[in-house]
Amino acid sequence: MKNLFLIRHAKSSWDNSQIQDHERTLNARGLQDAPNMGKTLKALYASPEKIISSTACRAKETIALIKAQWCPLQRVEYDKLLYEGSASTILDKIQTFPSEISSVALVFHNPTITQLASLLGSSSIPSMPTCGVVILSSKNEKWNFLEVGSCTIENFEFPQKS
Repeated sequence: MKNLFLIRHAKSSWDNSQIQDHERTLNARGLQDAPNMGKTLKALYASPEKIISSTACRAKETIALIKAQWCPLQRVEYDKLLYEGSASTILDKIQTFPSEISSVALVFHNPTITQLASLLGSSSIPSMPTCGVVILSSKNEKWNFLEVGSCTIENFEFPQKS
């Protein structure tokens, strides 16, 4: 069984219009939501075996705050594909993961994260909220067998969830 955590970065700041999109950081709400999501994930799930984040500042900050609560000893890899890539190119990357790994967390951006979650889970997620996490599972033993509709949406966590 494979578990995939798709994590959208927390709320970012738009205060400085001179900053390039890639360099935007989290705002006050994002700085609060991310560690809270880390606590939620820790209460519900074991640490993922692999974490990969977009290279954007807001994604890096988000995973640092989440992992401090959820999986502080876990190493994070950074990949620009998670900043620039389409849902299909990110799926291509997922399909290259070694089969020995059973759980992976990916931190990236909308609309790509919503598209990928909807495609893999054969469900329509209207729009992934900031700091939202979709947890997908697949009975496939190998990541390269993941394809459209091959996963089940196990959970959908987000900061404003009651």
